[in-house]
Amino acid sequence: MNALRGVWLASGAYAAVYFVLGVDRYVTYHSGSDLGLFTQCIATVFHGFHDTPEGGSHFTVHFSPILYLCAPLLLATRSPLALVAIQAVAGALAAPALFLIARRRMPDGPAFAVAGVALLYPPLAGVTFTDFHENGFATAATLWLVWAFDARRFAAGAVFLVLALGIKEDQAPILGFAAIAGLAYAVRVRDRGRALFAAGALAAAAATFVLFFGWVRPLAGAVAGWSPTHFYTWSRVVDPRGSAPWYSIGRPAYFAEALVPLAFAAVLSPAFVLALPGFAEVLGSHESITYTMGTHYAAVWIPYVLLAFALAIAGLYARSARLGRGVVRAALVLCVVVLAVASPTHWGHYLRARNAHDAVLDAALARLPPDLDVGTFDEAYAHLGFDPNAQLGLRRDPRFVLVDEKLANSWFTVRYLPRLQRGLAAGTYRLLWRDDSVSLLERIDGRGAPSAERVRDGRGSGAVGAVARARRAFARGRGHQQERG
Repeated sequence: MNALRGVWLASGAYAAVYFVLGVDRYVTYHSGSDLGLFTQCIATVFHGFHDTPEGGSHFTVHFSPILYLCAPLLLATRSPLALVAIQAVAGALAAPALFLIARRRMPDGPAFAVAGVALLYPPLAGVTFTDFHENGFATAATLWLVWAFDARRFAAGAVFLVLALGIKEDQAPILGFAAIAGLAYAVRVRDRGRALFAAGALAAAAATFVLFFGWVRPLAGAVAGWSPTHFYTWSRVVDPRGSAPWYSIGRPAYFAEALVPLAFAAVLSPAFVLALPGFAEVLGSHESITYTMGTHYAAVWIPYVLLAFALAIAGLYARSARLGRGVVRAALVLCVVVLAVASPTHWGHYLRARNAHDAVLDAALARLPPDLDVGTFDEAYAHLGFDPNAQLGLRRDPRFVLVDEKLANSWFTVRYLPRLQRGLAAGTYRLLWRDDSVSLLERIDGRGAPSAERVRDGRGSGAVGAVARARRAFARGRGHQQERG
């Protein structure tokens, strides 16, 4: 079998497997808030990419025009699973690019094995399997950009450069650093074409960075400071519970998690320096979430580490074919072992067969009227992305709250359930309906009236109609329960 064809087939299988795993995670209510957030903002593609957790346009926080490419499939299917499929394909597309880079420097066999390492690399598995995020595109877009630069396919390289810069604003300085390295290399070997491309990439990266902060954010409605800076406010830690001191063992452990699956071979290549800006971004944060393997943050350094690994194997193979094959085989074994016993995907937590409680949650979400101003927990919010008023938690005082008391370890249950129970006792909330442990509550004012004053009354319209429909559904549900009893 042609090796490249084999890589494409393996990549297709990878995408199919991770899509199926993502479907299981979604239908068993293990998806998190990012899937709801991105469904919500991409679904409003014609109205400014708005979502409730960010309190406005996503473009006030991140520069992500690549999300426009996700809108057609999401709107056509009307399902968040479209984003799960897109991320599975994006993760899979890294392997063919890495194979083509490796094949320029070694035979098909070891190049195929290098691509296999990419498909088994645990950090990439973590990025592919986690909730949808624009960073999911970073590994493939970057490696295809490197392939184009390496193969002197500058027209294709320009396309991949635009895609990569459109993922998120942090790609601009990271790619700018890579462009400086590429320019230095091209000048050293007197390659005028590559030097011009690298210089153009550096200019484009700088322009994108300035454009986002100087024009896009203000146009999108940004009035406050750029929120991601909270990761680096070492002198002003807002929430100590999520922070770690500079000497935390988590940082060197994270570095080890990146390199052990590759048998530490990546550090043998000078190209490893390209991964340093990405590592600096995640390890420089005082919030441990950025250097927790299995989150999307790892995507900023993964392509450069895989590139360094491929080039290191090529160098070893040139000196000794036996040594090169041995190291890449060791990496394959280590990747499999890590995925089996210490996977950043946390298979055991996120994957299981559907059960009766999943059906209860399905029914509860189906009873909610469309466009309801409802606050809820991560796993339910992930299913409510097409409701522009759905929100995560109670930060914005939603009129309705959907609660599942069975999620005893949920941050929502720990943080908000006592407040809601006090509200029920005090009369500031009332129960609209309850099924098993799932309840819909309504916030009311001191006179016992609904708390939202400016609503349209009428036959099923506005929030009053939503309440009426919810109450009728509740009454029907009670009637059915009495019949079954």
